[in-house]
Amino acid sequence: MKKHVSASTLMALALLATPAFAQDHAGHGSHAGHGTPAPAKKTNTAGNGNASFESLDKNRDGFVGKAELPERHPLLPHFGMGDKNGDGKLDRKEFASAMAML
Repeated sequence: MKKHVSASTLMALALLATPAFAQDHAGHGSHAGHGTPAPAKKTNTAGNGNASFESLDKNRDGFVGKAELPERHPLLPHFGMGDKNGDGKLDRKEFASAMAML
């Protein structure tokens, strides 16, 4: 025997579940800052993950190669994803895009 659930029954169930979800979700802390971008990171030292393009471009060719990144730079494991044109180096645009993904 098949049972049919009416649209009004489904609507009533949905309305009953909504307050429970809202109450549960409200307990997860403040929602301040949702939808706002994170503040820009300072980029001025070559020894950390926030190093600037200029400080990493050691040979001054206008690109950052994988070998130019410090040993523990957070971009190292993701270098290939940042290298959009597959030339083995990051131009300024690729570098900025890759750093924004971190």
